[in-house]
Amino acid sequence: MNFSISCHYLFKSLKSIYSVINPNHHISIFTCFILKVKNNMLKIKASDSEISIKSTLKVFSKQKGKAAVPSKLLMDILKHIPEQQLKIKKINFNQIRIISLKGNYDISLLNHELFPKYKKRKRTQVCVLNKKTIINIIDNTLFAVGNDDLRPVINGVCFEIKKKKGIFVATNNKILAKYSLNSIKTKAEMKFIIPKKTLLVLKQSFNKKTNLIKIKYNKYNTLFRFTNQIVITSLIKGEFPNYNHIIPLSNKTNKLIIAIQEFKDSIQRINFFSNKIENKINFSLSKKKSIIYAENKDSSNKGYEELGGKYFGEKLEISFKYKDLIEVLYNLKCEEIEMKIQDKYSPALIRPISSLETEKIFRLIVPLMES
Repeated sequence: MNFSISCHYLFKSLKSIYSVINPNHHISIFTCFILKVKNNMLKIKASDSEISIKSTLKVFSKQKGKAAVPSKLLMDILKHIPEQQLKIKKINFNQIRIISLKGNYDISLLNHELFPKYKKRKRTQVCVLNKKTIINIIDNTLFAVGNDDLRPVINGVCFEIKKKKGIFVATNNKILAKYSLNSIKTKAEMKFIIPKKTLLVLKQSFNKKTNLIKIKYNKYNTLFRFTNQIVITSLIKGEFPNYNHIIPLSNKTNKLIIAIQEFKDSIQRINFFSNKIENKINFSLSKKKSIIYAENKDSSNKGYEELGGKYFGEKLEISFKYKDLIEVLYNLKCEEIEMKIQDKYSPALIRPISSLETEKIFRLIVPLMES
């Protein structure tokens, strides 16, 4: 192995895939970058055993070769070298040398043969989405992903793509986010659960040149290909909860329409008066007057505000946890929202008033029960 490359170019490329690596992984090979040089191309691999990223860069190479380089040490060195052309070469079977204008840096290697090899995918379903669509899916679902060791199926986002329609759902059992698209151009049919970390890594890997993302799916894993990178992820096994069963279908619905920023500001102000353990936010809704209030009986602090907007329906008392309310309103890009409430025991449905015709954004929040 013997090649030349810009220091900043290499550091920037490694940084985009470094997020997948766990420096404290109990298997040493997963703390390394795998570098492979051939025909003036540098291929870089990184993995945490569940997610893998492959990236390809153009270099000037004199000799082909392969090496497993400790990732943290390599990143630390490159970060503190001024921009210049570096020479990187393998000086023996277990060392590489970085040659800069002012010095040389020798790094011990691990055995690259220990890095797992992935089999070629057979019987895959293929779908192509653009970067904006993928980012919208992530932004409208990821905040609602669960973290439950006993129910791993809620620890990711469920992708369900069928012909021209896509439904993407996440839930932590307290809130639920559903994002639907009817503008997907594909004949593929696929349903799988992507882990939260994969989607975070995927979003961080996108750059200005990223446009289209090809998704290849089989029952074992899913591959995302874009620009000069490939992200491969294991899938969460199991059946995602049937979210349609928890959506109230009754025609008897009370409805609050309110400006979202006003709503969030009121919630945040009133939370200062809530019990910091419960963080309970109460609503008293009626056609004449709707208020939001909270009380901390331990300190005798309490506060209330009149809500703006319009309320349609029967008089209703209902309570929610502050954190759940803020999360369910997260990232809604609209001026007004509609909040539908069947009764004080049923989940409330929230959606933006100004959503596009090609997409539907839907949020659900479970109320607090009286103790």
